[in-house]
Amino acid sequence: MTPKDSKGIVLIADDSAEALGMLNTTLVSYGYTVFVAMDGAQALAIAKQMVPDMILLDIMMPTMNGIEACKALKADSELNHIPVIFMTGLCDQEHILEGLSAGAVDYINKPVNLDELLARVKNHLKNSQSTRSAQSALNELGQLTFTCDVNAKLVWTSISSRKLLTKAGVDVNTNFDAVAAQISEWLSRSPAKHSKLSLKGVATPLQLSFLGKPTPREYLLRITEDDEIGSRRLLKDRFALTEREAEVLFWLSRGKTNREIGQIISTSPRTVNKHLEAVFRKLDVENRSTATAVCLSFLGNW
Repeated sequence: MTPKDSKGIVLIADDSAEALGMLNTTLVSYGYTVFVAMDGAQALAIAKQMVPDMILLDIMMPTMNGIEACKALKADSELNHIPVIFMTGLCDQEHILEGLSAGAVDYINKPVNLDELLARVKNHLKNSQSTRSAQSALNELGQLTFTCDVNAKLVWTSISSRKLLTKAGVDVNTNFDAVAAQISEWLSRSPAKHSKLSLKGVATPLQLSFLGKPTPREYLLRITEDDEIGSRRLLKDRFALTEREAEVLFWLSRGKTNREIGQIISTSPRTVNKHLEAVFRKLDVENRSTATAVCLSFLGNW
């Protein structure tokens, strides 16, 4: 079976040849393509070459232990999307929290229960593939979005969001710390969905919107640039709209469908339609085309 035909590529790192053999045989028999490493350093080298779909890391290994390897993986923008499951003996329990903090999605106790391992590998691979599909869709739509943890450590950024941040003088690889402290402090207060944060110390005005949590430890944020912020404010004041109605009208004027608007502001097309009904009443129009014309005429004359 080739990697293309398999259920997924799994990299296993364990300094026990016996454990590696058992896990390799089991996963291969269930349709996975497997690569093995004897320590964290080997695992990193293989991951950079093969980019596996999942990594199983023993915590206690020579040269580079599992926690160190996980931290290195999560610091690599090409590899940080890979879910990591730690394998730990009872004597390593004190390291579990440290491992999860390093970015692992789960852990399993040794000696490994193979049925439990297979179930966790299947579930985490499914979640990871769903997340990556959603990220690809956001990229295709040109969405200004990114995900991070509560400490504002970036997990994923769309191409459009990276470009906008760069335009504002923020490079995600070199000086993101300039805004990370603001984001971390904001997220630590558990903001409500659709809450907003205006960033300080950037070259052009930017605003972040909290769209939700794709995973328990990740926050999905959307960046709004000055043009949208100002336009929404003008529409809100001129037509006595709510914040949400102004947001929907702005994207309607940009030619977006209800489905696309829903994806942008993280709500359902039905909810978007309800907002539009209110907008039509306030603008005293009957349809999308007329509402768009009124909106563009007003913004064009401002």
